[in-house]
Amino acid sequence: MYKKMMIFFIILSFAFLSGCSYLTFTLDLTTTPSAISTTQPTEINGTISIGDIEYSTFSYYHSATYDITNIDDYNSILIDTRDLIRRSNIQIETTLYTFEKLYPWSTTTTLQISGAARGSGVIFLEDSTFYYALTNYHVVDGEADSIVYKIATFEDQDSYDAELVTYDENLDLAVIKFLKEGRTDIHIIDYTTRLFSKFSPGELVFAVGNPLSVINNVTFGEFKSMESISNADFQIIYHTAAIHEGSSGGALVDVDGNLLGLNTWGLDTSDEYSFAVPNYIIYMFLINNGVIE
Repeated sequence: MYKKMMIFFIILSFAFLSGCSYLTFTLDLTTTPSAISTTQPTEINGTISIGDIEYSTFSYYHSATYDITNIDDYNSILIDTRDLIRRSNIQIETTLYTFEKLYPWSTTTTLQISGAARGSGVIFLEDSTFYYALTNYHVVDGEADSIVYKIATFEDQDSYDAELVTYDENLDLAVIKFLKEGRTDIHIIDYTTRLFSKFSPGELVFAVGNPLSVINNVTFGEFKSMESISNADFQIIYHTAAIHEGSSGGALVDVDGNLLGLNTWGLDTSDEYSFAVPNYIIYMFLINNGVIE
């Protein structure tokens, strides 16, 4: 725990459609008050506001996995979790098209590619026709005459069309959907088990995504703390599982594969600083946009 406040100014690499931009913010590492009780936020007219969710009131989560003393059993769980979350991960490619003249003197226009981005997403919901995946807004954002989304799951050899369902630019969250297409090797991530419970400092976390064109990559690290940045109206998860450009929108999970957050920010200069939107903010986003009830 930190006994006195330390202020860090960190330049984060943020993957935008136009390429790699930079986000500067103030990171305030402070001691978080101890938990009193677990409090589920109250919905007012079907919505939840950030002010209604207070991380400091959450109780700590306990998993039977942490009590395993046989190293072989524990190692097996880690491998199983790694393989499981890869089946929740998707690759996302966003392509921007704008109308351009064929020749300077021509009045005829045609759609031309004007930009593209790659990122990650995590499948969290299904119905009879579609799978639904969470990702970052900046992965699917862009100004263009036409935007095409393509996805590929763990078992796909080709990419398939996807559709933007909803988004929140301020939270940097979005949901896309795509047809099931007879897929049989999909894992729906558990996003509810770790809701409204604290993350234990030092607990092992996994990050899954597609960094630097490495598909379905899994890294591990530890949860460090909940931190404040100037760009967000909520505390974010600070952890040490390595993420890079292309990891945006990928899942951060615990040892048992439960969703902790969505990886959103990382440093080009260090693998020791990775940041994620926490699961309770994701839950609020899904409730407020009518994705879940």
